[in-house]
Amino acid sequence: MTIREGGPRGGADHRMSNSSHHDDLGRAAQQAQQEANMGTTYQQWKNGLNHPHNRSVNTSNINPNPSSGQAGLPSSNPSASYWLQPSDLSQKFEDYRSTPDLPQSADTVIVGSGITGAFAAWFLLEQTGGRAKVVGSGVGVGSGAGKEEDEEEEEENNNSYSSSSSSSSSGGGNILMLEARRQPCSGATGRNGGHCQPYVYSASTPSIAEFELANYQFLKAFVEEQGIAGAVDWRNLKTVHVYLTEEVWEGAKGLVETLPEGLRGQVDLVDEARKGGEEGETLRDLRVPGAKGAVVQKHAASLWPWKLVAWVLERLLERFPVGREGRNGTGEGQGGGGFNLQTNTPVLGLEKLGDGKWTVITSRGHIKANRVLLAMNGYTSNLLPEMKDLIVPVRSQVASLKPPKDAASGKVAELDYSYAFISEEKFPRDEYLHQRPLPGGELIYGGARSHAENKAVGVWQDDEVERGVATYLRQNLAPYPLDLTLDKTGSTPTETPTEGNETTELEATHQWTGIMGFSRDSSPWVGRVPESLGGGENLYLCAGYTGHGMPQAALAARMIVEEITGKPFADDGLKLPQEMALTEERVKWVRANTKALKEQQQAPGWSATMPQLLTATETRA
Repeated sequence: MTIREGGPRGGADHRMSNSSHHDDLGRAAQQAQQEANMGTTYQQWKNGLNHPHNRSVNTSNINPNPSSGQAGLPSSNPSASYWLQPSDLSQKFEDYRSTPDLPQSADTVIVGSGITGAFAAWFLLEQTGGRAKVVGSGVGVGSGAGKEEDEEEEEENNNSYSSSSSSSSSGGGNILMLEARRQPCSGATGRNGGHCQPYVYSASTPSIAEFELANYQFLKAFVEEQGIAGAVDWRNLKTVHVYLTEEVWEGAKGLVETLPEGLRGQVDLVDEARKGGEEGETLRDLRVPGAKGAVVQKHAASLWPWKLVAWVLERLLERFPVGREGRNGTGEGQGGGGFNLQTNTPVLGLEKLGDGKWTVITSRGHIKANRVLLAMNGYTSNLLPEMKDLIVPVRSQVASLKPPKDAASGKVAELDYSYAFISEEKFPRDEYLHQRPLPGGELIYGGARSHAENKAVGVWQDDEVERGVATYLRQNLAPYPLDLTLDKTGSTPTETPTEGNETTELEATHQWTGIMGFSRDSSPWVGRVPESLGGGENLYLCAGYTGHGMPQAALAARMIVEEITGKPFADDGLKLPQEMALTEERVKWVRANTKALKEQQQAPGWSATMPQLLTATETRA
């Protein structure tokens, strides 16, 4: 294992407390002290905007005490993600600001422009803005009645926002979205592995598994009914969880065998003794002949996640332009009902006012908001330091690899599945993979945090990649554990490598990092932030997906919007699993009954992505 060169440097406690009734002088003094104490100051952050965009080095900025878990501001010069390649749309969004000046007030401020923030804005505006039929319920219904009704109402909605105005007291009105970086969706959603796969058997409870399946069905219907499945590269497929050692395979079988009847039919078990599904797949058919066994989940997808979020944001900007009252940048006139996106605007602090409203303190000025939704995931503790033990930043690393070409034909293998690779070894495997469309067929391969220093727990900078992890990802995919031959006839190693095989190294087109928000109990935190955590009335949170946001975030956003508006969107029975609700009771229980992430990550084979599985193995400490 390669260890990064150089010692850690970076942030300390640098955020402003959420307190009320500060006078201007006191607030200015506090903000000045805040910036003086910042490990990555705003000025350093700003200076980073001028640096080369793509960096790949073997040192990184790490909190002096990574286990403290508190995040800093997003890196101003993040590593170059495959999903953030230059395009006409990305150039349109570069340094995007709906109004030249920052509004002084807004009905709703959303901090963060990833999948959570985008769908929260979508549900708020499309639903409470008088367009309820455009967006479906989220349980297999999808995104609404289709484009015909959409077009019929285009002119009416571009000229009138009266319905939006009347809904401001219940969560409608204008929305101001703030993004710290130059490009929207440049955080976790724009830096992930491109998967949307519900955890059916390894979810912590059946209710969460069912919620994730509903989220998958919602997104599937959404892209189909909006006619953007091709534009966002949505591909329905099965996913194969590959178990490479006996301990984890026994644990996986145990979890599958205890599934409720309704969920058991969603997965198949495949090993030397049994074939899977109607097609009778074998381990060799699945391209993993050296595995102990595999769990095949029937419902999953791959996609270009940035394109999905960018489409949603572009649609909102077109449908809900800033109203006339807000075009001067004051943000006054809540009847405007518009959607205002402001990039390159990091939020430095929050201040609770006596009337239930909030002041959002940014690098460009202060905003008075009726309500605030924090959709920052791994960066949550930057504004809510009281939650630093509940949502901890963890860095993930991903690579885009060129698949090997067949010597005779020059072709590359086309994969029918997406994958996860799990093992219990000296350096446990917890990796994920899917393939981009041919002819390129790049392999999007990520994980390998066991090869990162401190398993990358507490790291909130994504401006650099770790050389040791990057090398591992290039060298440890084929021929073991994955057969990438055209005809699936690759040989199985006679002695299974315990630290991977270095016989084949694939060329990387991109190598990048992203920041996940790991929840202490592995479930997201969705709801109003209690005062004990620095919140209060009209401050909401939707974060802590533990590297698993794509099959949770869109409907989690719907759930938080329902809490804001006080009404459901449809009589479909969809409810937020109680395990995901942000309540005082859950906070107390989690702190009393679960280990802090620092302690969890010291256990052999620790991985918050599949805690139930690893808990089920005998080797789990």
